[in-house]
Amino acid sequence: MTMDSRRTLEAAAGQGLAVGSSPPSDALFRGGEFWGFPLDEESVPVTKGHLLRCQHAREALERWLEERGLEGYVGSDESLYWDRSDVRPVLSPDVFVAIGASPRSRRNYRIWAEGPTPCFVLEFLSPSTRRRDLGEKKTIYERIGIPEYFIHEDEDDEDTDGTRRKGPRIDPPLQGFRLRRRGRGRPRYEPIPARRGVSYPAPDVVLGYPSESLGLDVAFAAERDGVRFFDAAAGTFVLDRAEAAEARADSAEARAETAEARAETSATRVETAETRAQAAEARAASAESRFEASAARIAELERLLARRNG
Repeated sequence: MTMDSRRTLEAAAGQGLAVGSSPPSDALFRGGEFWGFPLDEESVPVTKGHLLRCQHAREALERWLEERGLEGYVGSDESLYWDRSDVRPVLSPDVFVAIGASPRSRRNYRIWAEGPTPCFVLEFLSPSTRRRDLGEKKTIYERIGIPEYFIHEDEDDEDTDGTRRKGPRIDPPLQGFRLRRRGRGRPRYEPIPARRGVSYPAPDVVLGYPSESLGLDVAFAAERDGVRFFDAAAGTFVLDRAEAAEARADSAEARAETAEARAETSATRVETAETRAQAAEARAASAESRFEASAARIAELERLLARRNG
């Protein structure tokens, strides 16, 4: 959420430290390679809603990768380093996705060590960070070459430390940017046009942007004042772990109710069949009685006729 420009570490010829340079006293190394710092970033006061939005986005995207069988890493509020020769600048995106990276746990994400550059970054603006998110961070993500950058700003206009938002909330509250090269210049972020004519299966979701990097729609949910991810191919929203558990519970309850209804229907059919069988047996018994009575009458008449003729 913040940028730390106080630390300096320079490498020569891509290996070791430059002659005459010295690493910060708190720099950590493994195998002679820069590994990070004990505390990679200063803490920033955020609201509970901010933390919940980050958690939802991370869990939803992690589940989406797992369900699609894609290897990748979803980071949240972890230090991101991109320049091996100068680790002074560091960013901590609220949420980022690196397709092709190992999903293992890590203390930070160093692009030169990991390989894949993150393809997607989502920042949730807060009064303490919005100026940097809208300006400095956007410029750096553009320079690093992160293909897509999304920002969302909620209705909260004050951080937990009392910092108040300066200026109105961004409009619309969710916006996306994609790298595009025009002419011979370097790629620049351009606004991603919102989807038109798309009806999402949730009444409070009326705004969405296609993410080429993820193959998902990044959508604004007004009721929760947050971000949701929509899988157009499946026609469903990507759920976080709590939502998925609730969905499984609802599905199990629905299956149980269906089974109970089928059992009740079967029981009713059995009862009906038994009643019909009993009625049929009663009719058969009555018919047999009538047949026996008729047979006895015929036998009696035959005896009478035989005596008369005899």
